[in-house]
Amino acid sequence: MRRSVRTKTFRTFQRMSSSSTSPTWSCWACCKRQRIRHQGRDRPGSTTLVACWRIDVAVTSARVGMAAGARKRWRQPDQYDWMSGYVASRGLQPFSRILIASVVIALGVVPLVMLFSPSGPQGQAHRTAAVLMSILSFGGACTWLVGWPSRRQSMLFAIGANAGVTLACLIAGTPATGLLACVTFAPIAGYVGLYHSGRLLAATLVNAVVTTIIAGVRIAATGDTAMAVGHVLGVLIAVLAVPFGSQLLLHLLSLDARMSNTDPLTGLRNRRGYDQSALKLIAAADGPQSQWLAVILVDLDGFKQINDTHGHGYGDAVLVAVADNLRRASAMNSVVARLGGEEFLVAELIEPEEAEGAAERFRAAVATAPGEVTASVGVASIPLTDIGATAHTELVGAADAAMYEAKRAGGNQIRWSQMSAITNSTTATNGNAP
Repeated sequence: MRRSVRTKTFRTFQRMSSSSTSPTWSCWACCKRQRIRHQGRDRPGSTTLVACWRIDVAVTSARVGMAAGARKRWRQPDQYDWMSGYVASRGLQPFSRILIASVVIALGVVPLVMLFSPSGPQGQAHRTAAVLMSILSFGGACTWLVGWPSRRQSMLFAIGANAGVTLACLIAGTPATGLLACVTFAPIAGYVGLYHSGRLLAATLVNAVVTTIIAGVRIAATGDTAMAVGHVLGVLIAVLAVPFGSQLLLHLLSLDARMSNTDPLTGLRNRRGYDQSALKLIAAADGPQSQWLAVILVDLDGFKQINDTHGHGYGDAVLVAVADNLRRASAMNSVVARLGGEEFLVAELIEPEEAEGAAERFRAAVATAPGEVTASVGVASIPLTDIGATAHTELVGAADAAMYEAKRAGGNQIRWSQMSAITNSTTATNGNAP
């Protein structure tokens, strides 16, 4: 789309530049939306014209990018599992649970305190509703104190918080108190923006805006329209700024997570990323019980000589090419990683008779990379029925031993290390797969 906009704009300039009947030119491409005509005595193709063209392309590209980002955020599922895993991996779940529970308890105390204020809820029904909101708030806080909630529990928590704050704003004794209570939507929107989908965030913001406007109308009905407008704008700025800030934080956290799990040179997973992805691969295995988990370690032969002969820049290019080839050669249910240096690692779910073909597939993938590079390949495998909690790491050690057997045999070869149970010893062989 951006290319078509740029091409259309450039052709517009070509048509204008081809006309020499008038010394006056008009840059309609960047100004037709704003109905502004730039006129001058400059010859066609001047720097002003080029600047206008560049501004138009930049603005259009920015609009397209923002629209695409909004559509992507709207369509994508929530990031609850990912965000929960991120918090857990950094040991922040206990702190987060206590923080959220403390905030919810504090919010639950407010309706009880307001029962003793002339600005609080009036009438038996409103006062009963205030007590009920406090009880539900304390129940929500207990959910966080007991443990990390599930996605469903978290969504119910967010929906309940929205409903509770809306009710608190509407039953407030005075319009000003109701409008002040609308500020409570800010932390709710921030939480939803971090953990849940764009749809739930949009629903939260719409609810907050409508409730705030209703509270503002109640203030305006008392005769002070200026105060109503000013307070509504102030509350909306606070409520809308927090979720947008949480979206920025989410973007930064996702970058940090990707960088901490990704090899910066090849884009493959690093050892940390391999461990996490391999565990997910094992947990998600839904094939027949006859399947095996195969870990294939690929080490490039003579890579130091490539670096010494052609330089490290060329060596890095070879590593990137090898990584791309391994990625393309891998199956859908596999994990490809770079351990560092010239070592690559693949974890794949296979049938027993497929192990030899899988190893050969990766050895051949390395051979097609530039630089006439070859690889020593070590394979360790274990039946899914015998797999243990540390299988993915134990298999790496077994595959590493098999790889060194291949390297000592001259390189560009494959060796297997069969494991019938993860606690058994491993044996490197040059025979067929298990």
